[in-house]
Amino acid sequence: MWKSGFRGWLVLVTLIVSPAIASDVVRYNRSQTVIDPKQNYYIALLTLALQKSKDTFGDFQLQEVFIEEANQARTLEFLEAGQFIDVHWTMTSIERERKLGTVYIPLLKGMMGARLFIVHKDSLPRLSQLKDPLKLKELSVGSGFAWPDTRILKDNGFEVTVGSSENLINMLEKKRFALFPRAIHEPWSEVNGRTELVVEENLGLCYPVAMYFFTNQHNSRLRERLQYGLEKAIEDGSFDTLFATHPITADVLSLAHFEQRKVLPLQNEGITARTRQVFNTPSLVWQPVFDCVKSFNPQL
Repeated sequence: MWKSGFRGWLVLVTLIVSPAIASDVVRYNRSQTVIDPKQNYYIALLTLALQKSKDTFGDFQLQEVFIEEANQARTLEFLEAGQFIDVHWTMTSIERERKLGTVYIPLLKGMMGARLFIVHKDSLPRLSQLKDPLKLKELSVGSGFAWPDTRILKDNGFEVTVGSSENLINMLEKKRFALFPRAIHEPWSEVNGRTELVVEENLGLCYPVAMYFFTNQHNSRLRERLQYGLEKAIEDGSFDTLFATHPITADVLSLAHFEQRKVLPLQNEGITARTRQVFNTPSLVWQPVFDCVKSFNPQL
């Protein structure tokens, strides 16, 4: 491990995969200040894509980079500038696809657009009486400063309380807003140890949005390598195997019973034409999201 200071930022780099001969060194940011087990899924998928592409692109090295105090927006600024990291996984937006190299394979098969709610337990009686999901717009929601979801929710008429990703769950405990929308693989671990909060069981949202791998705009080799590797993993079934069996995603699809919920579909004007094409490709999108999004966006 080595350390490097850059304009006040502390950067730690750990080599975690080291073949004898490596043609590509791939650095990614792994948060230490915010311990997020979901990172492990994206790292596993990144590793899979690099392994599947060895036949064409050769060997590789993966390096963990710990950038202390860097939030998602700052991490993407480093990627855009070609500093410290070579790849990052995040939700897409028009701006991100314009500034960065985009690998157009949705890492969670569009599942980021299937949303459940973490709520304060005191809200459950009111929510249990809600028969029409359109009534959800009468309730305030919480969302992050740099999250594309925030614009989606506002554009669809929600009152949005914005906070840092680290503080939103605490704000919900204090009833600063009523609903905290989370992707269906996220909420259960986030309510652990928080006796005032629960995962609501009957309601949800859906909208077309994707988690992608992003590279620096000028790193076409890595972008093409990851696209190739992920497509190959989809063709041979190893992508879907990882999606179905990884601890972060295994069992949550049935646990969420998304198909049985009263779901409010939302428009997302903040996606590019290329991402709209992705959501027109059933093999790339989890079927309940594909069906839900199409019901409200038939011209997608």
